[in-house]
Amino acid sequence: MRALRYDRYGSPDVLHVAEIAEPAPAAGEAKVRVRAASLNPLDWKIRAGHLRLIPLFRGPPRGVGSDFAGEIVGVGGGASPRHVGERVFGSIVPFPRDGALAEFVVVPVDRIVPIPESLDFEPAAALPVAGGTALQALVDQARIAAGQRVLITGAAGGVGHFAVQIAKHLGAHVVGVCGAANVEFVRSLGADEVIDYAREDFTRRDDRFDVVFDAAGASSFAAARQVLADAGCYVNTGGDAAAVASTVAAAVFARLTSRQRAVPFALNNSPQTWERLATLAHERVLRAHVERTIALEDVADAMRAMETGHGRGKIVVRL
Repeated sequence: MRALRYDRYGSPDVLHVAEIAEPAPAAGEAKVRVRAASLNPLDWKIRAGHLRLIPLFRGPPRGVGSDFAGEIVGVGGGASPRHVGERVFGSIVPFPRDGALAEFVVVPVDRIVPIPESLDFEPAAALPVAGGTALQALVDQARIAAGQRVLITGAAGGVGHFAVQIAKHLGAHVVGVCGAANVEFVRSLGADEVIDYAREDFTRRDDRFDVVFDAAGASSFAAARQVLADAGCYVNTGGDAAAVASTVAAAVFARLTSRQRAVPFALNNSPQTWERLATLAHERVLRAHVERTIALEDVADAMRAMETGHGRGKIVVRL
């Protein structure tokens, strides 16, 4: 089968399409024909070697990608809640060497969930990591309530465009921050106000927000607290180790000195979250914006674009 691989850490140039053996499912596993897989910043960070020091993380040679959607073509021995022919989606744990950017993947049956009939493969593949991050950050961590004011940085990106939709669904007044080229796009997602970050620094506004969701990792608690309400919450997606450490320190500082909260967010990328996302997508509350679909051979160029931080919605690889 064809799969995207790399043999050493490095730039997108290390990526290549290889022919490898098809995997076979063991007991408790399903073999899925991948129809679509989406790209996340996590993918290029792994490829660049940013996670190489994490215990249990297996280095190159390895595959690429985590989020996928497809149909089951085989099930290992034993009783299973899944069956051949079922359309499913999910996300591969990034620690092993296998990746979702392959014609077939083998995953535990409890790590995939059914795709609603109303959803195609491409938008389903776009949901797990980006949609899960937005959902858990705003609902589980920030606990947004109707009538609150919410500011979202990176509002046009993979996580941000989901966050705008979720916040509006919860009844919040949403202010999105993005580049000039994406202002109308963010407004079309339902944002009540849109800030072009090149023209206005949101930390200098006179109004206050109950939640600042820094989906772009473009700010910090120290800067954002100036526009946070007295009991406001700042959530940072932790784009790198320095951001995580800074937000952890800020969380302690906030607890000791104010009623404000700083949350160092960590995604629980679980089937329970994917089921929640599937329900929201089926109900038309959440719509994945697929900026473009590409082939395996185009992933290197797509990653170069992603690393600039100026994307819109999601990029999906069609297999």
